[in-house]
Amino acid sequence: MTPLRIAALAVTVLVLLCFATGAVFCLRLYGVSSAAMEDTLMPGDRVLIEKVSLPLGREPKFGDVVVLRYPLNPVEVYIKRIVGVPGDRLRIVNKQLYRNGAAMAEPYAKHASMLIDSYRDNFPSTPKMAVPAVAEMLGDHMQGGELAVPNGRYFVLGDNRDDSSDSRYWGFISKSHIIGRSLMVLPGR
Repeated sequence: MTPLRIAALAVTVLVLLCFATGAVFCLRLYGVSSAAMEDTLMPGDRVLIEKVSLPLGREPKFGDVVVLRYPLNPVEVYIKRIVGVPGDRLRIVNKQLYRNGAAMAEPYAKHASMLIDSYRDNFPSTPKMAVPAVAEMLGDHMQGGELAVPNGRYFVLGDNRDDSSDSRYWGFISKSHIIGRSLMVLPGR
């Protein structure tokens, strides 16, 4: 069997599984209520996510847009982009994200303000005030001025980098925080 046929068979089985078990277990629609992912996702948009590939062993990847449980209050749900996976080294210099020493081309990243915030826009640095998870992240995972993403952890940012509560402010997330990954955006307007 060719790799293409195997992939087609896997998709077919996944679709049948979704319909056999009820799509509610595989797919879910989430509403966007904040500006943290502008211009990728606007308030009022809805995001269709799939919830089965991660429990079946797919690892989150750089660039995935995910719906996750907010680590400081798991009742709240956030939508963010994964920018750091285990083994990555991250830093932000004057709003530019560097991953493993290379500047990332991020056409989706929005910087609405020309002002530079010493913590937000030049990360990692010393925050004015930090929750314990951020203090631990910055204290235990710094290497040569970069943040090293440990095994089993992920670093997420909102696409609207100047207006996003994300891993810079509440630390790493684990795979268990992730509810699912975005498949499709349904515009709210």
